[in-house]
Amino acid sequence: MSTNTTTQAHQAHANNFLAPEPFIVARLKEALADLRPQVHVLTASDLALVKEESQPTPAVHVIWNGFRVKETRLDGRVANLDHTWLIVAAVKNVRTLKTGEAARSEAGELMARAGAALMGFRPPNVAGPMRLSPSPSAGHSAGFVYLPLAFLVESVFKTELLS
Repeated sequence: MSTNTTTQAHQAHANNFLAPEPFIVARLKEALADLRPQVHVLTASDLALVKEESQPTPAVHVIWNGFRVKETRLDGRVANLDHTWLIVAAVKNVRTLKTGEAARSEAGELMARAGAALMGFRPPNVAGPMRLSPSPSAGHSAGFVYLPLAFLVESVFKTELLS
């Protein structure tokens, strides 16, 4: 990550839900750099116009998946939020297309590395470390396997007019 990008992200508004994204991406790129073939780390915006059959694989997708309110101060000016970040291992392997065994195995290994890199990681602009959460089910499509892991990250959302 360039110094300019890092500086900009560090200066993000405290309420910016997406401020952790470049740090999560950088952490994953560093943790997966030695794998061959090269693992692509992609965000939702990277994937927005990509058709499934032409997507780069193997890959790890980093996707903000909303938040839930943990608690709100009585005056409504401060709330603690849990944001869900999905980290999805995406692989294509048609060697065992009928059973999907090769693709599932490859996705499992990739997710093991990606998940371990993020457990306890604390990107800037959050109130605590990334922690595992229940995640959606895996997806399968014509040799592709999508294996998600969900992480919760707490933030404090507040008005700028605190008194």
